[in-house]
Amino acid sequence: MTLQDLISLDGKLELYAQNGHFLGLLSSDPHDPNSIINLRTYGNARNINSIYYEHGIYGGQYGQHSPYNYCCLYPPTLILQQQCVGLVSKNKHIFDRNLTIIDPDLMIAIYTNLPIQFVLANTPQFVAV
Repeated sequence: MTLQDLISLDGKLELYAQNGHFLGLLSSDPHDPNSIINLRTYGNARNINSIYYEHGIYGGQYGQHSPYNYCCLYPPTLILQQQCVGLVSKNKHIFDRNLTIIDPDLMIAIYTNLPIQFVLANTPQFVAV
């Protein structure tokens, strides 16, 4: 899975803990209630079902299923059409079914900035005459 794949699959990839718990949709739409950047739901640092929740099992440096746990052996998976296509983890030593390991900070940055990139890409360029 490449950076371009992550961008082109905006709104199609789902994030699941390996225990089957849904952790959000990789979507750049901050108004989508399932989006990992929606500050009311899965993007909320106080939601126990969010990877941002530092004191839960799905988030923080010590969470059993947290992508931010450098020692996590069971990090969240990226699911596309009911198929596992990648892992989200700070643990770069995981080798699971030859899946791509994606850094959670990179993943968040991509979907947080996609709306800005879209606006910039569609902004007319002004040329001094």
